[in-house]
Amino acid sequence: MVNMLINWKGKIIINDVEYDSVQDAESVFKTLSDNIHIILKSANKSVSNRTTVQNTDSQTEYQITVKQYMTKPATPEFDFMAKWNNDNPMPLRTMTGTIEKETAGMVYMNLHGQALETITCMRCGKELTHPVSRHYGIGPECMKKVGMFCDITDVDEIREKLIDVKWEGWIIRSAITERKEV
Repeated sequence: MVNMLINWKGKIIINDVEYDSVQDAESVFKTLSDNIHIILKSANKSVSNRTTVQNTDSQTEYQITVKQYMTKPATPEFDFMAKWNNDNPMPLRTMTGTIEKETAGMVYMNLHGQALETITCMRCGKELTHPVSRHYGIGPECMKKVGMFCDITDVDEIREKLIDVKWEGWIIRSAITERKEV
């Protein structure tokens, strides 16, 4: 961490304690826990360099639906997945799970699929036209894309396989279009 800040010329605030320079604060970095909040102070303004990450021990499960871009790999225009999730996008737009960590702008969740009666696909968001697909919430093409190879009329098998669809990573808060406690 110190190497990233070594060229900063000005005061620095670390977890609400102000130091005259990065060099003065260097010994503090060795004793810090997972949560750190840094503010760099110049003569004119304060610049927040890093957001506080708070770990949560919540066992509360949430069902979330995200915007389509959270299910896509990184692109030159939008590289969030590459920077924060090792270019591993969410397999489904609607998933269920717990919040493990959070910042002001993101949540880190441990998620799994879950069968839902719905008229829109949990993966792509398109309208489901097959009546059986509406019982578990995913169309036959999207089932294959997430690695579920089974008879589309076997609702029980599909429900079990959806639970096996797992994902863990950072989600942009503004990408969450729906969130409800389950």
